[in-house]
Amino acid sequence: MSQTTILTKITDISQKMASEVHLRSLRDSFIITVPFLVLAGLFIMVNFVFLDAKGFIGQWVSAETMAALRSVGDRILNGTMNILSLMLVVLIAWSIASKRKFAAPMIPAMVSLAAFLVLMPGTLSVVPVNASEAVQVSGVISQGLTNAGGVFMAIITAVIATDLFLWIAKTRWLQIRMGDEVPPMVTQSFQSMFSIMLVVLAFALVASVVKASTGKEVHEIIQAIIQAPLVHLTTNLPGFLVLTTLTNFLFSLGIHPSGIINPILEPPLLVAMQENMAAFARGEVPPHIIVLPFRDLYGHMGGTGSTLALLIAVFLRSKISSHQKLGRTVLAPGLFNINEPVIFGFPVLYNPLIMIPFIIYPQINFIIAYFATEFGMVSRIVAYVPWSVPPLLSGWLGSGGDFRNVLLQLLLLALGVMIYLPFLMAYERTMLKNKVEALVNTLSADNTATTIEDAPELNGLEVLNNKTIILTCNEGMSTSIMAKKMGQYAKEQGYELTIYAVNIGRIEEEYHKADLILLGPQVVYMQDSIIENIHAACPVLPINKQYFSKLDGKSAIEEAANQLAGINGI
Repeated sequence: MSQTTILTKITDISQKMASEVHLRSLRDSFIITVPFLVLAGLFIMVNFVFLDAKGFIGQWVSAETMAALRSVGDRILNGTMNILSLMLVVLIAWSIASKRKFAAPMIPAMVSLAAFLVLMPGTLSVVPVNASEAVQVSGVISQGLTNAGGVFMAIITAVIATDLFLWIAKTRWLQIRMGDEVPPMVTQSFQSMFSIMLVVLAFALVASVVKASTGKEVHEIIQAIIQAPLVHLTTNLPGFLVLTTLTNFLFSLGIHPSGIINPILEPPLLVAMQENMAAFARGEVPPHIIVLPFRDLYGHMGGTGSTLALLIAVFLRSKISSHQKLGRTVLAPGLFNINEPVIFGFPVLYNPLIMIPFIIYPQINFIIAYFATEFGMVSRIVAYVPWSVPPLLSGWLGSGGDFRNVLLQLLLLALGVMIYLPFLMAYERTMLKNKVEALVNTLSADNTATTIEDAPELNGLEVLNNKTIILTCNEGMSTSIMAKKMGQYAKEQGYELTIYAVNIGRIEEEYHKADLILLGPQVVYMQDSIIENIHAACPVLPINKQYFSKLDGKSAIEEAANQLAGINGI
């Protein structure tokens, strides 16, 4: 089997997985929850570091004032991390129903929420404040099931309840017909009445049967059979290394792993993060070394592959001006861990000499960071930090203010520079050798046989007027930078162009506004599935990789003008 055939098969499998409705819905739903998780992590830091009764502020502020200040953070945690599972069950169900083109996706979202609550235990065993023995109470819901501890039950409930609802809703004889004068939302609600009733009843029966036959609640079985093994797999160093190595390998082939690996890797690591945060809040030792931000703090400094170390190596030793210019261009987004311009412009893509450290170096970082944490040389991660927080700051925030974690990040960056340097120098020697050979061949060629082809004529930018171009990538971050550059150039030239970027999960909501959709290089492998999902309503084309890597808005907008002109037959 040829290399091309293998790569084609990998791309086809990746496209099918990334296009699968349930995986896409998980990805999109987790993206929406990120601001809530960031806010929760911030106030974990505030409450248990800055407002610690034994800390600096506690020496100057009364205990009553400290308690009042901390109550603000407690309320924020109740409205963010402590309802994460409730948010996810609604978001996932809504996303699945929307992608299935159901007219009123909020109805199955509410059905899934009802089903999730139906699975909750009727009574809980709790220990009252200032008491030593547990008592049975009813009419309450445990935050242990609505926070990250209930994530897997939320995912399973949303998927099953929504698919079951949509399947039943297709049965026409179970729908109630109403007149045209009735508002559409009322009609849809009544038409879905039997679907709602049957789904909620089915979940109630399952919960009752499981409890009667096993003596356990549904959430206990899910935690034992699914959640606990997955958390163990992903927080276990070998399992974590396998998944992160596969992530980097896919990225080095130009395939963004967000819809393939992340739905497997991130939910259990998020559960582990919640357990660490809860233990830290109680003053206990956090149970996990590997949690979701562990990956970003130590293995994604500058983005996947920790390419900030590669950029530093370029600044230190590169002898090729194009590399130095690229480094200066992409350094700013690289500090915020946006490195698609590096991956596709340097390039890392299909470049064996750079792919090797790109894949291996982060795994070395993970191993060092794991054992440094295990031996107590640095703190465990106790606050959720989003992937876009710059290195060093992320280490300080994630560790609850421990500068040892910042020092570890610095040491790992220095190690990365030393690892990338020999591969960079070997790659540049190869480039220089190829350039010399090409120059010799050119000089020895028969000059009389040389012909100069006219450059293709550039269509005017007038075609951009009153058009809308949408750029998209996994989370809309790198393409938002490119969209801004393109929009600035179009405005300078005096053209009325609407151009913006969205994450790939929103394309189906936005495509009807677009005259042209441009794909970031990291999601080009999904081009066919995107065209199918939007019913070929407008052209879907890749952004030129070289323009993208250089953030060259001028060239990209000129190419877009040519594409629009070709589409319109100008």
